[in-house]
Amino acid sequence: MKYFPIYFLFMAAFVTGCTKSELLRYTNENNVYFSYTRSGANYDTIYINFAFRGNKTEDSTGFYVNLMGKVTADTRLFNMTADEAITTAVANKHYRLPVTDSLRIPSNANRQLVPVKILRPADLREKTVSLFLKLNPNNNFQTNMTVYNYAAANIISATRLEIIVADILPKPDLWDNNSDALGTYSRKKLELLIANQTLVLMRFYSGTLYSATQLTNYARQFQAYLTNQKNEGKLITEEDGTEMKMGPAVQ
Repeated sequence: MKYFPIYFLFMAAFVTGCTKSELLRYTNENNVYFSYTRSGANYDTIYINFAFRGNKTEDSTGFYVNLMGKVTADTRLFNMTADEAITTAVANKHYRLPVTDSLRIPSNANRQLVPVKILRPADLREKTVSLFLKLNPNNNFQTNMTVYNYAAANIISATRLEIIVADILPKPDLWDNNSDALGTYSRKKLELLIANQTLVLMRFYSGTLYSATQLTNYARQFQAYLTNQKNEGKLITEEDGTEMKMGPAVQ
């Protein structure tokens, strides 16, 4: 599986993969293959990061299973399973697959949307897990079209799909440049700062970033809040139990 570094995945709104390519060839067989696209490009990897999805405790993702072959009036089942040998995600803890009877190419159709439920257990804050799906041949379909283009620089699988699941909030690039105001980075501090000052999480990572002046003002107001809470006997601490503080420029 090919995918970009995790930071780029955050910026791409939880989706990653390989570059665009075309199907290798048409065959006379009835084959099925995965189809997941973004901005006109094919991908064999999907990235779900709950850290950028608010307070959701679960979510879902979807992709198509496409037919290469004859469209018929019959509804035909295809076979899709998790590759347990390399999957690190745990069924019913990190994900739920659709029931087997729903995995079918409908009559007079050449594709089927497949939804996968993604769950958010606490361990995703400490590790990233992957669900590897694979299409298997059965009485209705073959899976001989294994890639989109063998000649491409980055080969995209057509019969295997990886779903990466995480709940990780990395230190924004702008943090180090503003550490005099923001202090030492922690996820807890960033989340409390955003909640206290009604900020937009993604503006720490992409798009119109907060300026140094804005961050200094927000940090100063948040430090005042932390100080008031401390004076009232409600000390706010980091995960390790130390007192939460902003940078020296706003003390």
